[in-house]
Amino acid sequence: MSNVQKIMIAAASVMVVIAAVMLFKTLREYKVANDEYADLDKFVTAGQTTMQTPPAAEGESAPSSEQDADGEEEAEIPKFTHNANRGDFPDMGIDFASLKAINPEVVAWVYAGSVDISYPVVQRRSDHENEYYLHHTLEDKENSSGCIFMDWESEPDLSSWNTILYGHNMKNGSMFGSLKKLIANHKLFDKDPYIYIFKEDGIYRYKIYAFYLDTPESKMYYTCKTLKEYRAYVRTAREYSVYDTETPANEEKNTVTLVTCSGSGAGKKRFFVHGISWDCYLYDRAQ
Repeated sequence: MSNVQKIMIAAASVMVVIAAVMLFKTLREYKVANDEYADLDKFVTAGQTTMQTPPAAEGESAPSSEQDADGEEEAEIPKFTHNANRGDFPDMGIDFASLKAINPEVVAWVYAGSVDISYPVVQRRSDHENEYYLHHTLEDKENSSGCIFMDWESEPDLSSWNTILYGHNMKNGSMFGSLKKLIANHKLFDKDPYIYIFKEDGIYRYKIYAFYLDTPESKMYYTCKTLKEYRAYVRTAREYSVYDTETPANEEKNTVTLVTCSGSGAGKKRFFVHGISWDCYLYDRAQ
């Protein structure tokens, strides 16, 4: 055996060892993240969450318009349509007090039954970037699995035109790894087209109106600052959608967007799922 052959075999052996170590590290981090989220299930209860001091309900009103300095029409974010029927929403409640005792940056819980998504949502606005929770779990442990988090520019009370939630595309289907099922099986949307955001004051329901793959440099990573920008955003999302959801996307109702990776290497893309504000159930209205 020549020296060149020996060197090649040695190099290949080193690469195998490195790959094995990386796989072991990944699997270990997956297990840590899965165990952590499994433990958080104890904070999900059947029925409505009890609030100690529920906020007063605001009356519904149509969005008001005004002219900005450039003459563009602006509008306030419209309030959600109130629905007093608790039975129209998932039979679950969230113990936010206990979750915030673990991490005070918990802002919501996202639930999408059609793709088995049910996770707490955190947000770190102070860093003015979206890096921290890409690599840290809800319990603040460094981990490549990260956790579900809200874009730092989105208002935590869901009042932004576009509230963006990010999650990793986990190979075991956890986190946002199951979102891609919508492309493979459109019947999942037909069966249950809703995304629910649980907050301390109630449950906010969005109906999916578009989902599609886009490039990592996508222009759809945008919370939208004006009504004009938002209207263009909704129209673009509908144009990109790989499935005609037939959901009426009212351009004066705000959106929630779920984003994850799809594919690997040079072919890696981003998967976007958009839901339009549908209605909400406020806990204080039932008391």
